[in-house]
Amino acid sequence: MQKRLIVNVLGCGLVLLLSACATQPKTIEISSKPIDKPALVLPTADTLNLREVKWIIITSENAEQVLKTLPTTGGKVAVFALTDKGYENLSLNINDLRTYVQQLQSIIVAYEGYYSAGVKAYQ
Repeated sequence: MQKRLIVNVLGCGLVLLLSACATQPKTIEISSKPIDKPALVLPTADTLNLREVKWIIITSENAEQVLKTLPTTGGKVAVFALTDKGYENLSLNINDLRTYVQQLQSIIVAYEGYYSAGVKAYQ
């Protein structure tokens, strides 16, 4: 009787094992979806409205005349002086600022192109 019980258990185990192998395994579907880029949010810049600046060149020849006429224009007298090298450095600094702003504008254009191309690809 024990042998018969062992044969039955082994037989059932073998039937279960064989039937499990005979079934089709479930197929796993894998899908991928690209992740959308975050929107580029840049603050808008104000319009630059520069005020007029009037330069008066004072030399040793016209210094007395200019200092006499300045109070008659209604303003207080203040003299800002630059050496020739200082003026050259000022103009070079302004040129460097202009170049820097143009580089920043190029970076912004590159960002806009990058994000607009990404939006077109997903549409």
